[in-house]
Amino acid sequence: MGTIFQREEKPESLFDKIVKNEGACERLQELFYEKIEESGEPDDEFHNRDAVCFTKALLDAYLNRDLSAFLMAVCHNSTFDLLRNAYLIPIRFDDKGKTNPIILTDDNGKLLNNVSVPEKKYEKFYASFRNQDNIPGVTEYLACGFMEEHEYNQQDMSVQPIEIHKHLGILLLYQMPEEEKRLTAPQEYAVVWDTLMELQDTLPRAFMYYGKMEEDNQETAGDKIGIFLPIRYFENAMERNIQQANGIVLGFREKIDKEMKRK
Repeated sequence: MGTIFQREEKPESLFDKIVKNEGACERLQELFYEKIEESGEPDDEFHNRDAVCFTKALLDAYLNRDLSAFLMAVCHNSTFDLLRNAYLIPIRFDDKGKTNPIILTDDNGKLLNNVSVPEKKYEKFYASFRNQDNIPGVTEYLACGFMEEHEYNQQDMSVQPIEIHKHLGILLLYQMPEEEKRLTAPQEYAVVWDTLMELQDTLPRAFMYYGKMEEDNQETAGDKIGIFLPIRYFENAMERNIQQANGIVLGFREKIDKEMKRK
């Protein structure tokens, strides 16, 4: 029997960066113990697992040498769930065919058909949209974003995703330089990591997305980076927060452009 998730290719460079950053290690450890504590909370129906399901998952993880299966048995997160949910790696756009983030407005800042959001939240977005800086390759939308955990189905031990940290917020989309396409997936992880850490130092709880998005079931041309600012956390100084996000990602984009042109 294979591992429950496809293994990431050559993650050593990413892991090396995490281990060398004390703050990143502390964040990962804190989240791990938080999830362990939640798993043992008897009053939490979501985390109250059947004993047979737990035991089977634990023993299967041992037999298959599968760290993610073990972590799911004890804290309901795979290895990469923990990294994403501790804000240590970005989220892939539309990972595994599930639309994330969900864009709610068009290019003119108007709500899409059949989309309904609280009026005050939309007004907060639209005020920002009207005053946005005219930066080439950057677009702004109202969107819904989320993270994920995974759990075992107690009936058949299949793995099912659970959406967590679901928020309404402002999504900033940045087109990446053409040269960035020459990066491999492992290089991509490592290259964006410093930018993600700078983002978390400056704007804690901001999500970072990366990769290709889908429109009408077709991948868009070129890679993008998305910065998602949940309105709940950033509304009091949204325009300043957007300017900070722009500065971080545009600095990264310029750095990638220069680095790849040297090769």
